[in-house]
Amino acid sequence: MKSIEKICMNLCLVLMLGCCLPGSAATVYPDRPIKIVVPFAAGGPADFLARVLGKELASRLNTSVIVENKPGAGGNIGTALVARAAPDGYTLLLGYMGTLAINPYLYQKQLFNPVDDFAPISMIATNPLVLVTNASLDVNTVQELIARAKASKNGLTYGSGGVGSANHLAAELFKSATGIKLVHVPYQGAAPATTALIAGQVDMMFNGVSASLSHIKSGALKALAVSTATRVPSLPNVKTMAESGMPGYDVSAWFGLLAPKNTPPAVLQRLENATHESVMSATMSERLTAAGFERRLMGQVEFGQFIKSELKKWSKVVRDSGAHAG
Repeated sequence: MKSIEKICMNLCLVLMLGCCLPGSAATVYPDRPIKIVVPFAAGGPADFLARVLGKELASRLNTSVIVENKPGAGGNIGTALVARAAPDGYTLLLGYMGTLAINPYLYQKQLFNPVDDFAPISMIATNPLVLVTNASLDVNTVQELIARAKASKNGLTYGSGGVGSANHLAAELFKSATGIKLVHVPYQGAAPATTALIAGQVDMMFNGVSASLSHIKSGALKALAVSTATRVPSLPNVKTMAESGMPGYDVSAWFGLLAPKNTPPAVLQRLENATHESVMSATMSERLTAAGFERRLMGQVEFGQFIKSELKKWSKVVRDSGAHAG
């Protein structure tokens, strides 16, 4: 009898251990496709990053990674979708400075809380901005652009990826610093805004280097200055805004990966490790550099602290600019 009891106890112990082991069928992650939600239209910087990262993550996590574009309300719709998703690691967000650090101060109706509703996984990269104009606009420097705007009765028009996007606020900073008249024309993402600029539907834009680089090289767009404190390696001959008579002007968009709050710590850690391996891989590194991105990795804790600091920074910028959305 004792031997039977001992066998039963051992079997129970084995079953209990099996359920707790990280590699057991009960706790395997992932065991189905992962979805990365991009809260903007296809073809923009966030979409590019998600697709490049998704391909790398798929090979490291041994599962399919699907990119789903959910544009609208300056990125709020897609971001809110992830905030409400099941916290199981299968629905992730390609987070962006505009949606997570700017929109909370622009929109009266809050669809999500950037701190309370998400679990940061990792920052991925930054995307310097470049002040570009339609190729036919008769200006070649920032100062010439300012003079042109001042001489125009109605001012100049500028495009953006939506209200609250980095290119929107970058232009508002430029507007307030120079006192010129600029009319904002928002689009549902950087890609359609860039297309509109090339077509001459707007005069100028503070666009991501990644979205503008090929068009600058082809002559479709004219680059006047980059928005960062130092020159950008992919555009070495383009001056900074400071070199162009705008001292202290420094704006760069950032992107990261997040999950819904309460996602299991083990899942977050697996995703963080896989993301860092992906971004540091030769393939992804080359693609980011060629597209004008700069790698910038942060882990879960550091990225979470960074988001809080950005919220504090952009609250003042939005307030001083007077920008607002519905």
